[in-house]
Amino acid sequence: MSEPAGGDGYDRATMSRRSHTTLALRTAVAVAVVAVVAAGCSDDDEVDPTQPAAQEVLEVSVDGAAGTCMQVDEAFPPEVEELPIIGCDQPHSHEIYATVIGGESGDVYPGLNGLETIAQTECLTAFDEFVGISAFDSTLSFSWLVPTLDGWNDEDDREILCVLQDRGSAPLTGSMRDSKR
Repeated sequence: MSEPAGGDGYDRATMSRRSHTTLALRTAVAVAVVAVVAAGCSDDDEVDPTQPAAQEVLEVSVDGAAGTCMQVDEAFPPEVEELPIIGCDQPHSHEIYATVIGGESGDVYPGLNGLETIAQTECLTAFDEFVGISAFDSTLSFSWLVPTLDGWNDEDDREILCVLQDRGSAPLTGSMRDSKR
């Protein structure tokens, strides 16, 4: 992710869950593909906990005790259907810390700008509650994943995923819940 514009505590880059994932999470698909290929080539069925595992974006949820952690690399595409999930006890680049609802079933797609407006407000509030410090005072930045038009219409996807990372892109270890970082 880029450094937050204006020093206001959040990254303005918006990420879309199925069609517009931008710089903040552009880093995961290559790692996820390598992990899946490597796992497929293995002679045993054991999963390597130090490697991310691909998970359908619509199945991602935030655990009550911690967020959901990801290891994202620079090759992350603008459209995603899977995220590279890794245990928060492993070094990771991002943590999904909240899920907020961007609309009700049957609502007309509010557009990327409409979802960004909702995400900006709701993810800021959720950041303070999750991390235990204001985003403006934190060493962490945040952005979001929003549903695309296709996901909204075809899969009734209304969830916005709020995502945090270290402002300097340093790896995180452990959940950032109540870290006051």
